[in-house]
Amino acid sequence: MAPEKAVKTTKPKPKAKPKAESKAKDNPQLAALAHLSILTVLFMGPLCMAIPLIIWLLERNKPDKSAYVEFQAKQAFFFQVAVFLITAALGIVAGILSIILIGLLLIPVLILVPLAGVAYGVYAGVKVWNGEEFRYIYLADFLDA
Repeated sequence: MAPEKAVKTTKPKPKAKPKAESKAKDNPQLAALAHLSILTVLFMGPLCMAIPLIIWLLERNKPDKSAYVEFQAKQAFFFQVAVFLITAALGIVAGILSIILIGLLLIPVLILVPLAGVAYGVYAGVKVWNGEEFRYIYLADFLDA
């Protein structure tokens, strides 16, 4: 009796599943640019809000839009608007209260609020650049509703 040769049958390996369609169109660099545009506040002032607004509007009107980039740009825009409005309100209150010298105590807060906003925006930009999901506290839930 001759030993039978084992015939190896190799099955073709299944093709790798394609990434989810939304992930294939995601551009973390564009989303990070929307967040990091807060750094341009140093030389553009409040016009820095135009960068995430443009990214958001262009992305939401594209036929092959990325919901990820759209949401990140929308978050960045509204975050920058919020930081600007809070800083402006603090400036007005500090200006009015400076008449009676109490407003001078708000000057450190008036300096720290925009710096904290820039730092948080840069943190968001780095997280998004690395491909991680980022949601601003309270703001993202408000924008989802």
